[in-house]
Amino acid sequence: MGTGPSPGPAGAEGGGAITPTVPGFTPETLPPPPAGGLGLPNPAAPPYSVNNEIPTLTSPATLRLQPYAGVVPLQAYDPTAPAVLIQPRLSLGETFTDNVNYVHSPRNFAAITQLGGGVSASVDTPRLQAVATGQGTGLVYLPGSNSSLNQIYGTLYANGHGTIYPDFAYVDMQSSIAQSTPLPGFGFQNVSTLPRNQQTQQFITNVSPYLIKSFGSVADTELRYTFSSSNYGGNTTVASSPLTPGLNSLAAETLNEGTFVAVTGEDFQRTILRFTADAAEVNSSSVAQNTSVSAYNDFQYLFTPSIAATGRAGYQNLRYPGAPAATFAGATWLAGGRLGTLGPDQPAYVALQYGRQQGVFGFTGSSQVNVTPSMVFTANLVQGVASQGQLFASNLANSTLAPSGAIVNQSTGLPLAFTSPGLGLSNNVYRQHLFNAGLSDALPPNYYSVYGSYSEQQSLTTTVSTPTKSLGINFVYRRDIRPDVNGYASIAFYNSVNSPTVVPGTTTVNFNQRTNFNSAYASLGINYVLARALTGSIIYTFSYQSNGTVVAGGRNGDVFANQLQFLLSKTF
Repeated sequence: MGTGPSPGPAGAEGGGAITPTVPGFTPETLPPPPAGGLGLPNPAAPPYSVNNEIPTLTSPATLRLQPYAGVVPLQAYDPTAPAVLIQPRLSLGETFTDNVNYVHSPRNFAAITQLGGGVSASVDTPRLQAVATGQGTGLVYLPGSNSSLNQIYGTLYANGHGTIYPDFAYVDMQSSIAQSTPLPGFGFQNVSTLPRNQQTQQFITNVSPYLIKSFGSVADTELRYTFSSSNYGGNTTVASSPLTPGLNSLAAETLNEGTFVAVTGEDFQRTILRFTADAAEVNSSSVAQNTSVSAYNDFQYLFTPSIAATGRAGYQNLRYPGAPAATFAGATWLAGGRLGTLGPDQPAYVALQYGRQQGVFGFTGSSQVNVTPSMVFTANLVQGVASQGQLFASNLANSTLAPSGAIVNQSTGLPLAFTSPGLGLSNNVYRQHLFNAGLSDALPPNYYSVYGSYSEQQSLTTTVSTPTKSLGINFVYRRDIRPDVNGYASIAFYNSVNSPTVVPGTTTVNFNQRTNFNSAYASLGINYVLARALTGSIIYTFSYQSNGTVVAGGRNGDVFANQLQFLLSKTF
């Protein structure tokens, strides 16, 4: 999608459908959306909304066109359910914190009253499959000296697939509203707990109608148009020091893209060829504005069912008027292979390629290994040139809502990001290498998952010569204590090297000076069904950050905060 980091044919070009994996379990409602900019499950999800299973691939990445697999409605668990399920919900909570401004000092206590309303919607008809889970939340701070922090914000995840004309015309739609921040260094922390002057409301919408046509078993084709919009609310100031045109505040982006794909059909089993032609335009008042034209051929040759050679050859032309260092015109190529399958005889594969995409040399690939029948390891590696708006919109286009409530890549099952912990939000254009991996084990009533990420992001807009490198790891443990009680525990660490410096006491970001951040985040929670569709939750969180200059106000130094939340939620 656009000119964001591309997985290539060894990455996530298709994959298996994500389907329910626990026989007999019937969730009654979709879980609330993730609470932060990373697509990790919401700890306040009630027991009757989730099954805690991690979705996995059913086949390695392929060049062939795949049936759409991004939407799993509630009706997939219960075929007798109505075609349309719309369930409102209300929530009431009280949060106590010992550092309401999230600064080194002074540390001020506050009580935060939370009022919320949301909806869970699931549609499964012959013409439309869709899920949507959203929440609007109002926060009232006490004592009165903190009233300037009062705010209203929203979270949303929606995904739909529509059939306009069977076997010919379709449309995909996704939308996301999440809390993020233009300030770097927050790692896995839930940024909705930060003061409102450090938060940014992020809005992303994708609409993509497309046509498919098969020529018997000889070839399959797809012609797709994509429109994407990214916008921001709340704190949109990224006042660079010195002033850098096009980077001083977050600016909206819109993408218009046309893509044509032709792939050899079932007559070609040993050799698969895939041709792609793509033209895209990103409109923005920032340096992220660009145009791109690409045409390339991917191929796969099977020596045996479990050994294949893969490659790409073609041409790309990227033009960034506000970021000349990101402009590229020339050959694109990849070379590599795939070893293994996910069949019953060999439940493991690895696909890896090296080459140049969008002018960037590096590796792309994916892997999955069934370590045990219940333990699955998954990894994904991509590279490319893009603004953050393009990257997040591309993540949303390839997403699905997992049964656990996480927002994950529909091919790999790994959580997706709609924020950049090491950089903070900006309109900057980056050369990026992104690696994600996850290990999950489901041994009911216990469920474990470890998620790790590594990124290397080089600014192509400023004069900074050193890339920002970020490494994070997050461990989650869930337990079904009883049918009406579940427990949640997580611990996470994030390290960022050469992040943009934030001038102490302001929200001014100096892109030409760099600093390092360490952050830790832990949470512990329990959800108890008090009555029909009424859940009580108690959640404790601890946040730590090694460099207090990342926040506005207060003195420099380490920052830590404790929060204790009591929450009642009712689904109707």
